[in-house]
Amino acid sequence: MKGLAEFMNRKKWILTGKFAAVLSAPFMLWAFSSGAPQRSTGAPGDQTCIQGGCHVGTRTNDSPNLEILWEGGANYQPGVRQKVTVRITDTARRYGFQASARLESSTINGQAGSFRPLSTATYVICDNGQDRPAIGCPASAPVEFITHSTPNTGNTFEFEWTPPANQSAGAVIIYVAANASNGPAPSGAKIHLKNIRLQPGAGGGGVRPTISQGGAVQVGNFGAGTRVSPGTYMEIFGRDLSLTTRSWAGGEFNGGVAPTNLDNVQVTVDGKAAFVNFISPTQVNVVVPDGIAEAPIQVVVRNAGGSSDPISVTGAKRSPGILATPGFLVGGRQFVVAQFADGTFAGRVGLISGVTFRTPRPGDRLVIYGVGFGATTPAVAAGNIVTVSTDLGSSYRVQIGSAAAVAEFKGLSPNFVGLYQFNIVMPNVQAGDQEITMEVDGVKTQSGVFLTTAN
Repeated sequence: MKGLAEFMNRKKWILTGKFAAVLSAPFMLWAFSSGAPQRSTGAPGDQTCIQGGCHVGTRTNDSPNLEILWEGGANYQPGVRQKVTVRITDTARRYGFQASARLESSTINGQAGSFRPLSTATYVICDNGQDRPAIGCPASAPVEFITHSTPNTGNTFEFEWTPPANQSAGAVIIYVAANASNGPAPSGAKIHLKNIRLQPGAGGGGVRPTISQGGAVQVGNFGAGTRVSPGTYMEIFGRDLSLTTRSWAGGEFNGGVAPTNLDNVQVTVDGKAAFVNFISPTQVNVVVPDGIAEAPIQVVVRNAGGSSDPISVTGAKRSPGILATPGFLVGGRQFVVAQFADGTFAGRVGLISGVTFRTPRPGDRLVIYGVGFGATTPAVAAGNIVTVSTDLGSSYRVQIGSAAAVAEFKGLSPNFVGLYQFNIVMPNVQAGDQEITMEVDGVKTQSGVFLTTAN
């Protein structure tokens, strides 16, 4: 079954090693097909692909045709991940690159921070020529290099770099060598070299975040209500909210508890630390903490640039919403995301092109997800991964059209944070589009959500 993360409309980072390019005529490669060998950046102690023999052509130092675009300007914030863009302006048919980050105090072997690929177009190798392990490059080969994985017809590469965590690391130099090739390889290459020097930011740095008016709501895929409750997901919209874009990672959980700080981005709800699920310059998603008031409360985003002005939302004991994504809005009607045990979606056959649907009949069993349903028995603290079987109790109801349905399970979804799961038995209801609602303690989910049924 798919969980919450599958339906949150945001970019997924792809972390992968290199993949081999299998070609019948290797001598026809337009660029070094599996990425440049280590130490091909032209930095101190490095050579270039021309010296290394993988290309034949010209070399241009401090090339005006090569741009290194760093989101942080002339500074880096220690430990704060940001995006790097390498762009080659040339009339070539294939492009490649390699980059390395070195401490200015030790430009040959002084590795500075770590790289993170954003797609399969790049991968990271160590100074021994091997793919970087999950635990990082070994002490015997500490310098790492990010490089293209296959020849690219596009002239732009994007990746992320996390600077050293301590300001005492001092200045860092990012070295880049880019190849613009008209081939066939190894001839016809033009190697462009450039580097940028970054100083550690003094104090906070960055720009103070701003939350848009009305920019804090329960997560949109579950109703986007203006009321939020402990343990639910809340979306915050604005500008300058974060310097980076990413979701929380498994290694950032402490004893099964979600992080309250991602890349120096923190959020308070009613003065209490929220659990930060996703960050970007224009959107931050959090899990609302326990203990908020059932009244208007304030939300504040804090980052390296300072704290935002507060914005108000309404705290509640429960704020239930069921999963109904924009992708299931068809013909002006919003349909629920429900699935059979085999993963097939429940609804009218052909409802969405390319998606497999089966129309549920009385007695069929479906799984539906929700957020904001509130306290369960036993209780699970907000921000915690669910490791026990929970139940919402006898006040829970589910209605499909004119008929009440039976819920064989109604509680928090195991191994997730803040996600509720409902295993529903379809009641005997007439065929057609039936509105589906759930409620707990008399508080109902969003209206206008439908499920197509058969009989």
